[in-house]
Amino acid sequence: MQQLKSYHRPDSVEAALSLLDRPDVKTAVIGGGTSLVATLPEEVEEVVDLQAVGLTAVVHTPDRMTIGAMVRLQSLVADKEAPELLRRMAHREGPNTFRNAASLGGVLVDANSESELLAALLVFEAVVSVQTSAGGRQKTLPDFLADVAGSLDGGLVTAVSLKKSGQTAHARVARTPQDKPIVAALARKAENGDVLLALCGVG
Repeated sequence: MQQLKSYHRPDSVEAALSLLDRPDVKTAVIGGGTSLVATLPEEVEEVVDLQAVGLTAVVHTPDRMTIGAMVRLQSLVADKEAPELLRRMAHREGPNTFRNAASLGGVLVDANSESELLAALLVFEAVVSVQTSAGGRQKTLPDFLADVAGSLDGGLVTAVSLKKSGQTAHARVARTPQDKPIVAALARKAENGDVLLALCGVG
């Protein structure tokens, strides 16, 4: 059985980054902790738990929504100002016990191609904010997903910003309504007429 040397629970993003900025220590990050236990690489020596760093704010403007990386999925489900499609796809991520633990940042870093929530973020043109010890940067979600490890590069996802307007549609095929989709399609027609499409379960 794997033996960890240390568990850390920093109280700020800066403290968390200082723990990650140790090239001689193999460190894993926990957000909600819903997937790390099953996927923890054997070489990991220490764990950094982000549950005390904050990053739980949700800010709405008339046309955009900015969500802290540690916002729980159930909070998105309950957010009446969030786009309906986003709320429904957050609900589809798992049962209530999972949604109350899992964080939005974890969904991004996990980059599960079956995630309908991730597909919804794509059609809402999400932009990911990453903070490192050298400073902050932003990446469009497609660029972030193309190279998650490179996009993080010792940093942390701190927030996601997305557009709220437009008409949306969603269709899926699954073994049961509660299952992950075999195939799913999400679409959004923006105010300028552009149509954005995201698919789950295809090559």
